[in-house]
Amino acid sequence: MVKQKNRKKLSVKEIALRYQPREKAKKLGLAALNNSELLALIIGSGQKNCNVLELAKKVEKQLLANNEPKNKQKLSQIFGIGEILTNKILASLELGRRLAQEKNPQQIDHPSKIFELSRDLANKKQEYCLAFYLNGRQELLSRKTLAIGGLNYNFMEPRDIFEPAFSSGASNFILVHNHPSGHPEPSDDDLLLTEKIAKLGDLMGVKLQDHLIVCKDNYFSIREHFSELLYV
Repeated sequence: MVKQKNRKKLSVKEIALRYQPREKAKKLGLAALNNSELLALIIGSGQKNCNVLELAKKVEKQLLANNEPKNKQKLSQIFGIGEILTNKILASLELGRRLAQEKNPQQIDHPSKIFELSRDLANKKQEYCLAFYLNGRQELLSRKTLAIGGLNYNFMEPRDIFEPAFSSGASNFILVHNHPSGHPEPSDDDLLLTEKIAKLGDLMGVKLQDHLIVCKDNYFSIREHFSELLYV
């Protein structure tokens, strides 16, 4: 039996012209490209024995398989990608997400939607406190990290909370912080913090609508359980 010789993998230049991402984009526009072809444009070039389209397919597979912060480490471990290209790819995705959000504001009509927007806190080893700013139609305007490493009202500057609200034209906001322990039930300090910020928000004319404590698979809405602490 005659063994077949290993076929040499073709470079993008050797692929039929109509399948080359750059030429296809030039002729048909970016909308005509599939995901791996768009990634190939970002990556730019392939490696020995792995053309840019094959490399792009590996990246696409990784992005689809894991949409968590671990992506950065796993992407950079793909041969031919590394940290610089990983940052470039993730920056492109983040820019697209932000522009889409600004063009089509997401309406926040349930705590579960904020929970989904806070998924990146799932694997954090420290406490993070975020604020989501909304307009009068309950559309998301912006998100800001207020504190890292534990919540303490005495060390939170009111201007850090309310300046983003004024600059974005927000009429209300939602606080979110994570519990690395995995238990979303609020502590006494969490409830006290909520009441103090809600009172301050009432004075400032920017209402605290809710305060969510999030974990990997669950969340606790203070509005749903302790609405009397909020001035809404």
